[in-house]
Amino acid sequence: MVSVGQLRGAEEQVAKQLEQAGWTITLPPPNTAGYDFEATKAKEVIAVQVKSHKSPVKVPQIERFLDFFDLPISRRFTRGLLVSLSGFTHNALTYFSNVNSSRVRLAVVKEGTVHWIRFNDKQPVPESNELVYIGVFTCKGGVGKTTISAHLAGAIALSGYNVAIIDLDPQKNLTTLLDGGVLVPGVGKEPPRSLKVFRIDEWDDTQPPPGIKLVVCDCSPVFEENPVHIVEKFSYCIIPTTLNPLGLNKNGFVIKNTLREIRSVNKNAYIFVLINNYFKDEAHKAQVIKEQYKKYFSKLSQQEPRFQFIDPEDAAIRNSKQLFYWGYHIYSGEKPELAFTTIGGKCAPKADFLNLLDYLEEHSDIRQFKTAENLDLEIY
Repeated sequence: MVSVGQLRGAEEQVAKQLEQAGWTITLPPPNTAGYDFEATKAKEVIAVQVKSHKSPVKVPQIERFLDFFDLPISRRFTRGLLVSLSGFTHNALTYFSNVNSSRVRLAVVKEGTVHWIRFNDKQPVPESNELVYIGVFTCKGGVGKTTISAHLAGAIALSGYNVAIIDLDPQKNLTTLLDGGVLVPGVGKEPPRSLKVFRIDEWDDTQPPPGIKLVVCDCSPVFEENPVHIVEKFSYCIIPTTLNPLGLNKNGFVIKNTLREIRSVNKNAYIFVLINNYFKDEAHKAQVIKEQYKKYFSKLSQQEPRFQFIDPEDAAIRNSKQLFYWGYHIYSGEKPELAFTTIGGKCAPKADFLNLLDYLEEHSDIRQFKTAENLDLEIY
C-alpha cells in the first residue's frame, strides 16, 4: 500500500475517490507499463489507467488497454478500469461495446467525480435530408479498394448511420463478395442490420432507399468507367495506398493522378489518403517511410486544403489475417460477412475502421449526417 499522494494530477484525483470508496491503492512495480495503479477491495484487484488528455479517448487507446489483459502480468487482476477525464469518442464506445470485454470497465470524470459507464438503447439525433456520397477510388488496382469500401460502410452502419453501398466497378467484385448485401453485427441490444449493395444500374439517386443518408461507392480503378454524375456528388473520397519503400514514387504518382482525375469533375470533395495493409509492429521502418510520404505530399496539401495524407499513427488499416482471408466465403459456400468477428475479445479490422470513422468525423463535417447514436450512455 502507498500514499495516494505519491500519485500526481488526474491519477491522484481518481485514486483518492477510489480510496474513499474503500479501495486500497498500490503503485505498480518500477518500469511497469499498461496501468497507473491498482485498487484492491476484498477479492477484487483492479488495474486502473487514467487518461487525462484534452481530447476524448479513441479506439486505439481502448485497444491498447485491452491488449494489456493478454499479457501474463495481467493475470492477477480480476478486471481493469479505464478512466477518461475527457470522455470517449462515440466510435470508441461502439468498438468497446461490440467486443464484449468482461474484464474491462470504462469510466468518466464528471464535475470531479468518477462515474462508471453503462450502455443503453440508441437515441435518435436530428436528421439531414441530404444524401452524402463517399468514394473509395484510386487509379490503381490491388490496393484494397473493395475491402475498404465494404468495411468502411460496415463501420458507418455500426456507428449509427443509415448507409448503402454502390458497386461502380464493371467487374462487380463487391457485388460478388457480398451477394447484394451483408449483415452488420448489432451493438448492445440491437439485432444485426442488413447492409445493401447496389449495382449502378439499380441505383436511383432521385429515389434512394428509405432512411439512407450515406452512400459508399466502390469505384473502378479506370476513372472513365465511373459515372460522372456520381463522382460529381462525392463529398468525401478515400484513396487507399500502402507504405511501400520501393513504390514511393510510383504510389505518389498514382495518388497525384487520382487526385487530378477526381478534381476534373469534382472540385470540393474532401480527399483522404489512407494507408492500407499497415505493419504496425515495424514501427521504426514505418516511421521513416511515413515521413517520406508526408514530405512527398506536403506541397500538395498546401495547394489543396481539402487533401490530407492520414498519418497511420492516427488512422490506418493494419495487416491482419481476418482481412487477408476476407472473401474466402465465396469458395467455402458460407454466407457473406464482414471481417468484424470478435476473436478473443478483440477485432483489429473493426477497431481500425471505427477509428478511421473517428478521424473522418474529426477532420470533416460528416458527423452531421448521422441518423442515430447507437449507444446512449448512463453514468452512475
